Amino acid sequence: MKRITLGALDYGLAFGVDRALRELVEMGRLSAVGAIVAGELWPREFRPLQETADKVGKKVLFGVTLAFSGDRVFPVSARMQDAYGERMFSRAKLQRRALLRLLPDEVLFEEAHAQLVRYSILMARPPDFVAVREGLLARTALARIVFKAIDHADFEVPPLVVSPVRSGLKTLRLNHLARSCNLQMLPKAVPLPETSDTEELQRLLHNHFDGMTDRSFVAAIPGRPDDRLRRDEPRRKIAIRECQYEVLSSDRFFQTLDKKDVFLR
Repeated sequence: MKRITLGALDYGLAFGVDRALRELVEMGRLSAVGAIVAGELWPREFRPLQETADKVGKKVLFGVTLAFSGDRVFPVSARMQDAYGERMFSRAKLQRRALLRLLPDEVLFEEAHAQLVRYSILMARPPDFVAVREGLLARTALARIVFKAIDHADFEVPPLVVSPVRSGLKTLRLNHLARSCNLQMLPKAVPLPETSDTEELQRLLHNHFDGMTDRSFVAAIPGRPDDRLRRDEPRRKIAIRECQYEVLSSDRFFQTLDKKDVFLR
């Protein structure tokens, strides 16, 4: 039997997404949820997630998705607010500054630490895993900052870290860096196919998990539309979210896992 971590990393973006993720977790169709604590919904949405975590216990991983870039997120630390105001970096700007070794290391360290602390305090539990939004952990300079912030948080049990890359030299470097910091990486696998056709997705999932290594992290983006989501995302992405929600909540999906001898961890 193969263990796969099927998870969504965008809890906190919209009420429709959050409700869908909680439902799928309680149905046993997702095995990991990452919360974006730098969004404006987190102070309202942490409690329902906490209740879901209490219901399902240790069968599901609950973690934090650190955000240093992108829309719908805002700085949590006072230092980043003072330095850059109420807006995050763009992904391209952070990538460029990392390449030129011009990252504001201490500012990013304090922001990462503040987000880890915010999650732990409101959820009343340490994160089971840490991910970084928009794949930025692939930059070694930023990975060092994140790993340092995790170490500084002094968790009794170090959280797992979701790898941003699937294979190659960069994966080896990140794994080596993580081990030197007493951290373990969850290997990244191919995300769920992005289609708005439920029949097509059911067909694609039949062989989707073939060849994946044990404990691979498979990213999903299920959700239900709401006013916030309709305002912030293109229709195609919302349709993909709906499709993934319908398929993951179906009996056919559960039967596919059973037939392929896949166990969701």
